[in-house]
Amino acid sequence: MGYYEKVYSRVDYRVWLITVPLLALLLLPAALNVKLGIDFTGGTEIQIVTERTVSASQFESAFEQCGATDMGANVQNIEGRTTAILKTRAEISKECADKALSSIGFTQEDLAKVIPTTFRPELGQTLIAQGSRVFIMAGILMMIVIFVAFRSIIPSIAVIQAAVFDVIIGLGALSLMGFEMSLAGFAALLMLIGYSVDTDIVLTSNVLKDRGKPLAEQVNRAFTTGITMTCTAIAAMTAVLIVSTFVQIETIHQIALVLVAGLSADLMTTWLVNVAILDWYLKRTPVHSGKSRFNFRIFRS
Repeated sequence: MGYYEKVYSRVDYRVWLITVPLLALLLLPAALNVKLGIDFTGGTEIQIVTERTVSASQFESAFEQCGATDMGANVQNIEGRTTAILKTRAEISKECADKALSSIGFTQEDLAKVIPTTFRPELGQTLIAQGSRVFIMAGILMMIVIFVAFRSIIPSIAVIQAAVFDVIIGLGALSLMGFEMSLAGFAALLMLIGYSVDTDIVLTSNVLKDRGKPLAEQVNRAFTTGITMTCTAIAAMTAVLIVSTFVQIETIHQIALVLVAGLSADLMTTWLVNVAILDWYLKRTPVHSGKSRFNFRIFRS
C-alpha cells in the first residue's frame, strides 16, 4: 500500500482542502506582522573585538546611556577573546559607543576595534518597497511559466497555492516564536519559493502526463521522488541550523531557519493540499482521447 492509499483511503480529500488553508489563514496575521530587523527599520550595528571577557548583559547595560532600545547582543568568548555584534534600533555615534564601552573598562586600543554601522530608516523603507516588488515579479513570472508548462488553470493554481501557503505557514510559525526578519531571511523566502515549486512540479507533471493510469499510481511514484528531495533539503538545513547556532553565524542561521520552517510546511501543502486539488480536478475532467493536451511540456520526466 502506497502513500496515496494510506492517506486518502482513510481521510476524504476535501478535509485537506479545508484544514491546511485554514491553518494558513490563522497564521496569516502573524506572517504579515513579523518583526523586522534593523536592516528594514533602521538602527545601529556595533562590532566589537577585545581580549577581555565581557557578557552580553554587560554590553546591554553599558549602552543604555546611549539610549539603546531593544538591543540584542551576540557574544562569543573563545580562548580569552571576545567577539560581539550588538544591534539596536537606536542610532548610536562612535563617540557615544566609545563612552559606553569605556565605562566597562575598555582601553583606547580596544575602542579602536569598535566599528558602529548605522542603518537609516529611509533605507529600510526602500528595501521593503524593493523586496515587495521582487516578490510580486517572482510570483507573476512563476505563474506564467507554470501555466505555459501545464496549459491548465487548476493544476497551475495547485502549484502556486503551495508556494504561497509555504511562505505564510512557515513565516507565521516563526513570527509566533519571536523571529526577526533580516535581509538574509528575505533571501531565504525567495529560495523557499523555488524549493516549493520544484516538488509541486514533480507531482503535477507525473499526474498529468498520463491520464490513463490510476491517480494512486502516479501520486505514489511522484511521492517517492518528491519526499526524498524535500526531506534531504530539510535534513541538510537542520544540520546547518545546528552548526550555525553553536558558532553563532546569524546570516546562515536565519536562512536555514526559514528554509526548515517553510519546507516542513511544504510537506503539507504539496502532499495533502496539492494532491487533493489534483484528485478533485481529475474526477471532474474527462480524459481526452487522441493527442494529449500536455504533449508539449517544459518539464519532462
